[in-house]
Amino acid sequence: MKVRAHRPRGLVQASSASGGAANRSALAERVFERLRSDILHARLRPGEALSENGVAARLDVSRTPVREAVQRLVREGLVQVLPQRGSYVALLSIRRIRDALFVREAVETEIVRRILAAPPNPDGIAALEASMERQGRALDAGDLEATMRADEDFHRSLLHSCGLDGVWPIVAQARDMHQRTRAIAVPELQSGRQAVADHQAIVAGLRARDAQAALQAMSRHLERNHTLTLRVAALHPDYFEEEDAPHDDA
Repeated sequence: MKVRAHRPRGLVQASSASGGAANRSALAERVFERLRSDILHARLRPGEALSENGVAARLDVSRTPVREAVQRLVREGLVQVLPQRGSYVALLSIRRIRDALFVREAVETEIVRRILAAPPNPDGIAALEASMERQGRALDAGDLEATMRADEDFHRSLLHSCGLDGVWPIVAQARDMHQRTRAIAVPELQSGRQAVADHQAIVAGLRARDAQAALQAMSRHLERNHTLTLRVAALHPDYFEEEDAPHDDA
């Protein structure tokens, strides 16, 4: 009886018996999600080359799903294709991050106003507090991905608490613009603990039904992301588009 060789661990395709277009599409989706996660969590750094052959070998797939995933990442602005040079993880942009934070502040400060205009929602507050606890535990464990997931849960819960889950894709797209900066900064600048403190201040304002305190806490929280971006740009100018990189005028 012919025995098939064991394949290395990776994104192994489903059985060919149930294969076809659906399986190929699902595999391309998994490759896309893996690469996207690697970029957003800074396992793939800005400017890093993306070889189709290298990615295919690492994930144990053919080049076709890798090519499809890269094309989607290009459309999302996470990958750049340079003529005669290949594909690279897109550099960061201070300008685009600033614009994304503008969108977030417009949306999330309005969310705070709506939460406070509605009757008190103990379940909503409990969900926010649970996400903060998870974020604190993840930071203590040094788990960057769990830290980022808990941070996302906090902001998603804000929208959910006033019935605006459908707005999340807009906020999520804006968050992705500076998620990579935060992923680079967390181990170097310990920004995650400041984020937890900011979240605590936001929740304290909501619990006290103090609109001014909650809105100021949210604005400070988002402003820190811009400040953090500038600090990361100073530490890693090669991660940013050339016009964004800090220049020494001395």
